[in-house]
Amino acid sequence: MKNNIRITGGYLKGKNIPFDFKNSLRPTSSKLREVLFNWIQFEIKGMECLDLFAGTGALGIEALSRGAKKTIFIELNKKNYQTLKIAIKKLDLNEKSMVLFKDGLSWIKKSNLSNLDLILIDPPFNSDIETSVLDSLANNKTLMRSCKIYLEFSKFSSFQIPETFSVLKEKNVGDVRALFLKYDNKNSI
Repeated sequence: MKNNIRITGGYLKGKNIPFDFKNSLRPTSSKLREVLFNWIQFEIKGMECLDLFAGTGALGIEALSRGAKKTIFIELNKKNYQTLKIAIKKLDLNEKSMVLFKDGLSWIKKSNLSNLDLILIDPPFNSDIETSVLDSLANNKTLMRSCKIYLEFSKFSSFQIPETFSVLKEKNVGDVRALFLKYDNKNSI
């Protein structure tokens, strides 16, 4: 069964992103996307973004619509990956996008993250992967101190935020908690 999620702002506002509801996707709600992009409305222009565990790609596509320069989408589910590639093409975002069929956690451990301004993390709920992702980012020596991180997870999850990150903003919407983090590692670039 095909569903759509609507882009909430920017030059693609009102356009749809298709997704397969049966594929157990839980796209970021339009309310939380509005919250995130209100938080960064004066910074988003020209940012290079990473949409980790991309799923529908709603966060990364919304970033592009609102002025981000480039988004790298990482998705491991083959059906989601293929649907996302079709959506990127349909929205004419190929020049600003890179869609990779990879495991997000492995990818951030091995990749150079020095050009990223914003990392969007919305992993599958109840996977207890949040701590591993933040630890991997903290241990990646290429992550810039200026990089901001948006993390979305079940408000029923409990995990420790590594000391290398500080919470700039947070918001609960329904059963979802969103954190906007700043990388504070003193040893980074």
